[in-house]
Amino acid sequence: MAYPYLFVHSPAYSRVRTHYMDRVALFIDGSNLYKGLVSTLGPEYRLDFVQFIATLVGERKLLRAYYYNAPLPAEDPAARAHQSFLNYLRRVPHLVVRLGRLERRGESLIEKGVDVRMTLDLLRLAYADAYDVAVLISGDGDFAEVIEAIQDMGKQVENATFQALASHRLIHQADYFYPLDSFPWEHLRAKSHVIEEELGRSSD
Repeated sequence: MAYPYLFVHSPAYSRVRTHYMDRVALFIDGSNLYKGLVSTLGPEYRLDFVQFIATLVGERKLLRAYYYNAPLPAEDPAARAHQSFLNYLRRVPHLVVRLGRLERRGESLIEKGVDVRMTLDLLRLAYADAYDVAVLISGDGDFAEVIEAIQDMGKQVENATFQALASHRLIHQADYFYPLDSFPWEHLRAKSHVIEEELGRSSD
């Protein structure tokens, strides 16, 4: 039996075969995804997360998507908009928002606890045999050892991020790497009226 291709509409993924019965869990590094979207598509781009998740999963079975980030401090001018965005994400079907925290170091804010939560979820769900394939949207090379441990449990791991943010360690350790630069971003652009309606509801 020939298994369906993942991302059949893009030649970048033509070498990847996946079984339609595979259970897939997505682990999204929110900061990494946001940086890539802004640098590639501009700060005004709005992503349709439902379509984005569907594109990553293909014809396989979605267990759940996990989105990791840290809320902005209340004094930040963008804090209210960011909180509205997180509330919007909580309305996306089968998506769970996991939050760390921001700590100030000098003039900079550093994310804390986000990588730990991602690592725990990746390992915990693999150990529980909750998924067959983990899709990690991140460019953090420190996850290479985590991927190796998951692979030792018999799981496959796919890594996706923008080329400029990619880690060679992750690329070489993962079973497959998908450059997000090649994704159909116009197709994945959120309809403005839908986003405005969702953000309006989440700020009520």
